[in-house]
Amino acid sequence: MKCLDCGMEMEQGTVVGIGQGGGHYYEFTSDEEKKKTGLKGFFTQKTISVKSTVLEYPAWHCPKCKKVLMWVDSKE
Repeated sequence: MKCLDCGMEMEQGTVVGIGQGGGHYYEFTSDEEKKKTGLKGFFTQKTISVKSTVLEYPAWHCPKCKKVLMWVDSKE
């Protein structure tokens, strides 16, 4: 897979999610949703929950950009 930033070939591997104590979670917010401001934005901003379990996720790493791309299912 090519890096979305620089176009260099990425190396494939996995990312492991591990919770600690009371657990953890991940959320995704689009750039468009982040533009919402004020009280209205606070109450209407849409986020998508990302599963956070002790599993391995397919991932790709770009050695040039030092970026990791994960392939994770959302809960929605």
